Amino acid sequence: MLSRVLVRVSSCTLFGLLVLTAVAAAQRPLIPLPVRVVMQPAAFHLDASTPIFIEGDSALPRASADFLAAMIARVSSFTPSIKAHEGGAPPRGSILLSLNRSGEAASPEGYMMRISPGSVIVRASTEAGLFYGLQTLRQLLPPRFESTAGRDTVRSWDLPCCMIQDAPRFPWRGLLLDCCRHFMDVEFVKRTIDLIAQLKMNRLHWHLTEDQGWRIQIHKYPRLTDVGAWRTEADGSRYGGFYTQEQIREVVAYAAERHVTVVPEIEMPGHSLAALAAYPELSCTGGPFNVANSWGVFKDIYCAGNEDTFRFLEDVLDEVMALFPSEYIHIGGDEAPKYRWEHCDRCQARMAAENLTDEHALQSWFITRIGRYLEKHGRKLIGWDEILEGGLAEHSTVQSWRGMQGAETAARTGHDAIVSPTSHAYFDYPVSSIDLEKVYAFDPVPAGLTTTDAAHILGGECNMWTERAPQHLVESKLYPRILAMAEALWTAGWQRRYDDFHRRVQAIYPRLDTLGVTYGFEAPPVRFALQRDSAAGAIDVAMKAGQPGLQIRYIPDAGPARRYQSPVPLRGQGELRAFAEASSGRSGAPLRSDTLSLRYDLHRGMDAMVTLGQKFSDSYTAGGPAGLIDGIRGSENLHDGHWQGYEAKDVTVTLDLGREQTVTELAAGFLQYQPAWIFMPRRVTFSISPDGITFTEIATIENSASDRVEAPFTRDFSTAFRAQTVRFVRLTAESIGTCPPWHPGAGGKAWLFIDEFIVH
Repeated sequence: MLSRVLVRVSSCTLFGLLVLTAVAAAQRPLIPLPVRVVMQPAAFHLDASTPIFIEGDSALPRASADFLAAMIARVSSFTPSIKAHEGGAPPRGSILLSLNRSGEAASPEGYMMRISPGSVIVRASTEAGLFYGLQTLRQLLPPRFESTAGRDTVRSWDLPCCMIQDAPRFPWRGLLLDCCRHFMDVEFVKRTIDLIAQLKMNRLHWHLTEDQGWRIQIHKYPRLTDVGAWRTEADGSRYGGFYTQEQIREVVAYAAERHVTVVPEIEMPGHSLAALAAYPELSCTGGPFNVANSWGVFKDIYCAGNEDTFRFLEDVLDEVMALFPSEYIHIGGDEAPKYRWEHCDRCQARMAAENLTDEHALQSWFITRIGRYLEKHGRKLIGWDEILEGGLAEHSTVQSWRGMQGAETAARTGHDAIVSPTSHAYFDYPVSSIDLEKVYAFDPVPAGLTTTDAAHILGGECNMWTERAPQHLVESKLYPRILAMAEALWTAGWQRRYDDFHRRVQAIYPRLDTLGVTYGFEAPPVRFALQRDSAAGAIDVAMKAGQPGLQIRYIPDAGPARRYQSPVPLRGQGELRAFAEASSGRSGAPLRSDTLSLRYDLHRGMDAMVTLGQKFSDSYTAGGPAGLIDGIRGSENLHDGHWQGYEAKDVTVTLDLGREQTVTELAAGFLQYQPAWIFMPRRVTFSISPDGITFTEIATIENSASDRVEAPFTRDFSTAFRAQTVRFVRLTAESIGTCPPWHPGAGGKAWLFIDEFIVH
């Protein structure tokens, strides 16, 4: 628990108050951190005699007053009265909510709050600003304010006196919730809206259509939900669900009351297999199709040469726009393989008629046509950064997910951008890939943008994709990482310090417990730190708990679990497993982590100098060239940080061992996970050289693994030979280049993942 942090200032500074600008009050942690907080050592007493006064140039403050009164009544034995205020100082012992369009809080979502022993005043220029002020007021109350238990005995609450001035850095602060891969019930969606609103997040990006399920009722096309909302799982069971239009309206209205705008995503032209299962005539082949029951990218997409496709999509969008008042409609636009278009007479005819150079230009034409339709109805289009390919449609907004480049390109060309890169914002990824501290370091503005270009960055989102996260797991993936995202999108970078934020997170856990939030780990529960002993050819592994309150146990190659106390020596080859247990649990926290595995192979090449023949992907680096010879093996998790990825490239790795050595075996590890477009190499060739100039081939190993296996697996390509004295060794791995014709991503760029070049 965070201890109270108060900074005493001299009597000549700001009325002798206690100033809190980069830290929060003890048991009253504020997330996101406001622009300016000044704390006083006193309190306002809130009880049955406390009225709520409203003033402003319209009836708008009434909604905020009703919200505050209901919030207090829910957890107390009393309900505050609401009265109009005619101006001047508020009566002693009251709360005043003031809508002042030209006053102290001129920012559209900003607010000013003054809490003194005599009154509480919250001023804002918009109703949203008042609402966010009330969320801060809520956090100033103790965690038990979130509980209805014993409400009949609660007679009063104390609010710490303070002055707060606040406004967000970005206007777009969002969460993407994917309800397609796994369906979420309406009450869960509403609970999610409640929770993000408390963090001052204002967009719910609702992912409603996918290959694995169509989740929104469209009256004109009933088969979309009769057929497209349901899939047959591998075990033969039926899975699915959808939202009626009445439920959609209910969710949208519920969100609007909490100043959350719901932005629907209706995928096109790809990720459309559920729609094509219902209406196969909209495809290039005519089907038939089944709603997908596996994850990945599928080659059957909407036919761009068929006018019926656009009549269908416009009809769907008409009903979508009638349900969602959002200024923006998200149309996806990502991961649309062009294989079917390349082999479709109608699509090729469309390209000829429109003078389009290739299928990427055809996608741009497709997106532009949809964008113009939305514009005609007063809406704006958002698409994933693939909509940049072939030329960006006018007035389109780009959501950048493949790194920051999409946002940078959009901003430099005068287009707005929303930023949610896989590196920081994909909360379906395990905490071993994206931990709390990494999320907190997120800055949506790409480096190097001018002030003018940076103004096109609307903000960012955290993305909760649900391929491996049914409803009961979602909160443990979102929390506590969404706390970091909320602050990264609200609070200016110069104010943020991770150590301070981390202290506030510890203090906010009791509030999450009271709210019933099931949260996960802040970081990998066990962190492995490798300590090389080059002379002994060994590694010692130190282990550190990823967050306070965890105790580590490890399991060596043989024997029972042991309590970790000091670094563990590794020798030769093997696997070290470890897990963490909570020494003192909170109600929402996991008591024991999953078992983490560290596979190792300590070999002669670990001290070599590495030369790469090709540049690896910035998304899968394995820590750089040295990561290929660190002795630590990659797992079946492509995001474990040990894999180096190459997109549609062969791989050449040369090691300079530093001196001549006797070598008898060479090997390299690779990963295959074909739903993610990752395949084994066609073949791997090993060569040796005394001088690094002339290489002699030792062996070429052909791939013998099936490329149709859906589950991820690893394989070593290895060769043993008569002892050779060499200084240089080389491997060349040949990529398959593109996904094969049978693959859902046929024609798309295939990935090659390598983890270790082993020399024995």
